[in-house]
Amino acid sequence: MIIFVFVVHFEKNAKHHYMRILLICAIILDFGYFLFHWLPFLWVQIIFQLIVSLYFIIKIKIKNFGLTFLVKGLFAILFGLSIGALSVDIVNNATSNYQNETTKIPTVKLNKTNLESSQSQMANMTVMNNFGSRITGSEGQTAFVNWLESQLKDMGLKVHENKYQFLNWTSKYSSLIVNNQSIPISSVYPYSGETSNNGLNKELVYIKNNNFSKAAGKIAVVKVNNNQALPKQLIMNQQSTFPKGTKSSSSDGDITLTAALKASNLQKAKSANVKGVIYIWKGASNKKVKGQYQPFTTEYTGVPAIWLNEDDGKNIIDSAKKHQKGKLTLLATRKKVTTKSFYVTIPGKNTKESIIVNSHTDGVNAIEENGAIGMLSMIKYLRHQKPNKTLVFAFVTGHFRLPVFKGTSQATSTWMQDNPQVWDGKGSHMKAIAGVTAEHLGSMEWKDNTKGQFKPTGKIQTEYTYTGNEVMNDVWLKAIKGRSLTRTITLRGHNSFEFGESQPLFNAKIPVIGLVPMPDYLTTSSPNLEMDKFNANLMNQQVSSLIKATLILDKMSAKSIGKGQDYSYFVGK
Repeated sequence: MIIFVFVVHFEKNAKHHYMRILLICAIILDFGYFLFHWLPFLWVQIIFQLIVSLYFIIKIKIKNFGLTFLVKGLFAILFGLSIGALSVDIVNNATSNYQNETTKIPTVKLNKTNLESSQSQMANMTVMNNFGSRITGSEGQTAFVNWLESQLKDMGLKVHENKYQFLNWTSKYSSLIVNNQSIPISSVYPYSGETSNNGLNKELVYIKNNNFSKAAGKIAVVKVNNNQALPKQLIMNQQSTFPKGTKSSSSDGDITLTAALKASNLQKAKSANVKGVIYIWKGASNKKVKGQYQPFTTEYTGVPAIWLNEDDGKNIIDSAKKHQKGKLTLLATRKKVTTKSFYVTIPGKNTKESIIVNSHTDGVNAIEENGAIGMLSMIKYLRHQKPNKTLVFAFVTGHFRLPVFKGTSQATSTWMQDNPQVWDGKGSHMKAIAGVTAEHLGSMEWKDNTKGQFKPTGKIQTEYTYTGNEVMNDVWLKAIKGRSLTRTITLRGHNSFEFGESQPLFNAKIPVIGLVPMPDYLTTSSPNLEMDKFNANLMNQQVSSLIKATLILDKMSAKSIGKGQDYSYFVGK
């Protein structure tokens, strides 16, 4: 666009009209890329920009020497950056739309009679749900972890624990009263803060651009526009799809990303002496935002904050613009609690190599997180297989308290730091040659429709699956074949983004398969724990694919699996 502005400004000096045609073509190609997501569109567009830049560096004539130096210097910089960006993109963003022909992927056939049935898995889901919400360090999570350990001990497996203590924050009661009317609260802001029993009776002040200084000593009212069309190419790099032509929704993960990007600024509010914050969703239905436990990645700040839906928030914004008072009450407990991660192993013939299978045990509903239930099914099947490599199943805590447990990325990184003996290959330690991560199993797709109603689409949720290199990509494509329910898009870690608990394995250069669907209700805390959006048959098929992938990897050598890739950069596919 900078180049286009200069073309228009110095049009008299642009003697060749074909340069303007090149610019129009570049814009068309750029639009084509964002419309069809075909990477060559972008490469050709950049090449056109390079031609235009080089042309003006050489040909443009400006009478003012200083301006000439400035313009040509700017174009030289743009030219260099474009060359660098194109090179990085070509080298790092290679896609895999077909199976790797150089590595033969073993064939594995499962014994269906030994697989746990969907009815049995559903019974385990019911047990988990009876513990209620399982936020990190909560009584529900503790009871769930203890139950998991008892199940594994009953199988004769030895449980290895890592216990942790941290200062837990739990909301107990919240309310908002404005103009003598009680305003429904969509959800509280986790680890924000708390008020006294008398509440916080202060003037409401509507602020924009996070200018919290205007609300010093008062309650700030902030509108948060939900990013429904996410810049997927900046955070994802698509490798392949199955079935062919599978597409994702641009809004997948919108609530989580919007909250993290636009509402993770309570520390700034505290620095400005703001006494409380009311965040108001815009661009998402009332039902969709109800009960969202967001954001869950921030430090405790001591500033009580809540969320309102768009409809209820309109009146609050009007009240704030009139500087009316509101009474915010948020009661919460803060106490030191103990939580734990643990792992079990299925010893293999090769005691020097391992395959890590992991998930987390904390979550707010039946989908987030039921990976541990899936792992339980995997263990029941695999413990009778006499694997070649040692299988390590890590049940990790801390995903919903990442400021304490994230280590280098996600909660699994803390577990890895505390258990190098099963993965880092140093000295007598086992070397992890692959990893498999299971999260958010059995999730169906629900979206806001054109009428603003949060409804099922009839599809299963897109099965985003991170694959750590081309071989792992091919392993997963083979593992999912034959299923009646599948909607898979494989991804490569991109621009330092890899969502879910597979990221620590990826960062450690362990080739990984990380199944992490991202439904819109993923962090919704509700009385029914979102079970109306769960499909037991889908979960059963996903678990079978995870078992198959693990067995395929167990048959392969470390050399044939290869090394884990680095992140790709620039613009993904």
